[in-house]
Amino acid sequence: MYFNQLFKVSAIQMRNLGVFNREIGTDSRMFVDPKLLENATDEFAGAKNDVLKYFSDVIALIQKIKQEKDSDIFYAAARKRMQFKETSNTGLGCAEEGTDGNAIGKILASRIVSRARQILPHVDFQPEALELIGVFTEGLGCDRISDMIVSILKPRFLAYTSRVTQQLGIQQIVKAEFDGKTYFFPQTKKGAKPIILVPRSLLKPLPTAADIGEALDNADLNNQVRAAADKMFADARKRGANPSRNEIRSFILSRPAIFKDIVEGYKRARAIPYDFDRDPTKSDFDPIAAEIVGKPEVSVTGLDPNGRVQLCVTETISHLRQSIEENRLSDVLYDDEGKPRKELITQRIVFAIAKIFSKLCNVDVVREGNSGPGAVDFRFSVGHKERLLIETKLSTHERLKDGYYEQLPAYGKAEDIKNLILLVIRVTDDDKHIKALKDSIALRSLPIQVIEIDAVRKASASKRRTAE
Repeated sequence: MYFNQLFKVSAIQMRNLGVFNREIGTDSRMFVDPKLLENATDEFAGAKNDVLKYFSDVIALIQKIKQEKDSDIFYAAARKRMQFKETSNTGLGCAEEGTDGNAIGKILASRIVSRARQILPHVDFQPEALELIGVFTEGLGCDRISDMIVSILKPRFLAYTSRVTQQLGIQQIVKAEFDGKTYFFPQTKKGAKPIILVPRSLLKPLPTAADIGEALDNADLNNQVRAAADKMFADARKRGANPSRNEIRSFILSRPAIFKDIVEGYKRARAIPYDFDRDPTKSDFDPIAAEIVGKPEVSVTGLDPNGRVQLCVTETISHLRQSIEENRLSDVLYDDEGKPRKELITQRIVFAIAKIFSKLCNVDVVREGNSGPGAVDFRFSVGHKERLLIETKLSTHERLKDGYYEQLPAYGKAEDIKNLILLVIRVTDDDKHIKALKDSIALRSLPIQVIEIDAVRKASASKRRTAE
């Protein structure tokens, strides 16, 4: 069950607010990437500086350490600063049970301080090195770095959660104080731990060994070191695998001269948000589709296979049309600047809705079929005989007029399919491409049904009255 379903709020509104719509009761295998704080806004504007300030204070202590013993007050203080309690109910990370964060206790904090003392002199004591400490330290993955960042920025996450909780109109809430301020949190039931919400813009999926490999890729290594790194990867691939985290870490730690290259490469790298929409395992279109469809009542009694296919397609398009034209789903199709988003968004939503009706109608639906000339977005079928193809395009697509209408007949012929639909989502009042398309189809008697859905953004009723 998704967060929006449990708390009976809109998945579409959560997406528009940029909130991560997590699954309740399980970790998402996502982490807060400190690199993405560079472009953060709202409650997280300036958060990057908070993190660097925290790490700078720790480094100041580390520089004064003479012995790694409890009797050394600077060692004890630095280790204490690198110990973090669990941040519960963020839904991040990869805990095997529950959704609590991963604490960094005394032993791991000692290891971090020890490794930092080894690394920092080679990188001019830059605080960014502690954002990368997982690259150099065993047992410290991105999930723990993420929990470290959440702990450092806890007041910001609490403020964000409190604001969004109220904006979503969540009823199941609990009030709590932190540092003298009162915050509102979602709560699954009385006595349960409050839930902390997280912006999608700060998240990335947990990596495997590639996180350390990425650090090497971003580093500006000299030719000799780069050749040695390439050989390490080549030798591992001969064994049928990539180098393990420990192999890569050993390679890095045996060459202190490249520590600075790694940190500088990390600082130069662009902060690129994760593209949730291209990852079907991380996207939020399933809960959006469930919100659109509600509890459908569909009967296939007496329908032959073709009838079931037609019903599945009709219901999918009907619910999509109603949600776009009447229920503000069109907001999801535009970015914050009012520009249409990529067609992939519409395709994902169509597929998520189609999956619901495919189960009800006992129809197979497959994305991105490919056989010979071109490809299509969706294929609905019952067996081999009863099949229907749908291609989805925005009305602004330049090739609506000069190519895409030919794609469907070519593909249909290749797979012996006669039912072809071109679903056009209107995102502008300029219909020249659609008109040219229809004229060409009629003139050439192409076996294509064109279906339009109007997603052109309309002014609100109040704005229209003001204009009048």
